[in-house]
Amino acid sequence: MQEDPRRVLVTLGKKSYPLLTRLDEGRFERVLQIAKESVVGLDPSMEQDERLLLACFKLAFSIESAEIRMKELLGGSGSP
Repeated sequence: MQEDPRRVLVTLGKKSYPLLTRLDEGRFERVLQIAKESVVGLDPSMEQDERLLLACFKLAFSIESAEIRMKELLGGSGSP
């Protein structure tokens, strides 16, 4: 992570958002790609806030699924 934040313009869905980030460029681009992939396939006629909420749920589901899988691999029950 960088010390000084830098301003970036992120387009996600139908809008662009100015953000400040301390992530280095490579990591920021990887994170941005994951965010962009989360809105792919969502109905483009939906309102932006609905698309972002669904994308948030897709990401949360992915995180939870990965957590369960890691617990299984480590010998845990995998249950929350």
